[in-house]
Amino acid sequence: MKPARVYLDFLNGSAEAANPSSLYAEARQAAARKETARLQTARLIGSRSDELIFTSCGTEANALALLGLARAHEAKGRHLVVSAIEHLSILHLVRRMEKEGWRVTYLPVDRDGLVDPETLARALAPDTVLVSIQWANPEVGTLQPMAELVRRVKARGILFHTDAIAAVGQVPVDVREIPVDALSLAASTFGGPGGAGALYLKKGVRIQPLLLGGAQEEGRRAGTENLPGIIGMGEASGLAGEKLAESQGRLTILRDRLIQGILARCPEAKINGHPAQRLPGHVSVSFPGRDGETLVLALDLEGIAAGLGSACTSRTMKASHVLKAMGVADSAALGTITFTLGPATTEEEIARVLEVLPGVVEQQKENLVGAR
Repeated sequence: MKPARVYLDFLNGSAEAANPSSLYAEARQAAARKETARLQTARLIGSRSDELIFTSCGTEANALALLGLARAHEAKGRHLVVSAIEHLSILHLVRRMEKEGWRVTYLPVDRDGLVDPETLARALAPDTVLVSIQWANPEVGTLQPMAELVRRVKARGILFHTDAIAAVGQVPVDVREIPVDALSLAASTFGGPGGAGALYLKKGVRIQPLLLGGAQEEGRRAGTENLPGIIGMGEASGLAGEKLAESQGRLTILRDRLIQGILARCPEAKINGHPAQRLPGHVSVSFPGRDGETLVLALDLEGIAAGLGSACTSRTMKASHVLKAMGVADSAALGTITFTLGPATTEEEIARVLEVLPGVVEQQKENLVGAR
């Protein structure tokens, strides 16, 4: 079944419309489908099925991890460690926690967006209760040295959470090999429906629920489940796992072809993120002195879909916190665009981008010069 198919089943009144917490026949069937999805999703990250808590999205999974783990282990201390380039769902949350009396250390990153394991080790203190470092950065594509980071933290008996939303389904993620205590994932990043996420929580690790009420998810997350989304997440997990090695290899070739072509045709371009330790289908490129939003719109007129990532927003036009932390100047950060490659991306599309992009970049340069 394709992930989107569950929505059609739901609209047609199938078992997915039943409440899996009830006892009638259709509800029992719905509960069985939910547990099948839990097993499929768990397999994608190498966990046990009873170690997964379904959530409404990745943001909720991150909130449950940060607040739930911190509050459950507050007796040990009130110190948190995060990287400076975490997703805003993490950073905004810990900033609020700071106002509530928590102490937060923000780890710097280098020009490639990497956290230094030694810097992390030095930041740990007797009252550190939780470290949260993302597996892959969704804005610049950098993959962190997770095995070494986790090793340093676990050697001190401290909990480790990772926001792996950008990584799961794109690169191998196995919690048996890299023993994090908690890991966030979201279906939409590996071909599943939006509005479905999960938090992996290692067996035996205590967590304080954010949502109270019913006994869903073994009391760890109350509320009626988004069953169509959960089943779609399970189906997408199965497909992503089956095709991971093939997809990763193909996208890496296309990604490198795109990067090399951009650098050859656009001398001013600067690729952001680590040159090798990066997501296979992600390219972040800065054009200093250009306007990223204008570049994206110009490419759109040529039938090419590019994004701004979080480099700036159409309302604020502020440089991204990720690029700033990496030492990228504002003039380059505001001229940053991203290309995301996926299962449907073809060699012809890569060639089309390389054909069109240099002219778009040069035209904006001429427009800027003319405006002066």
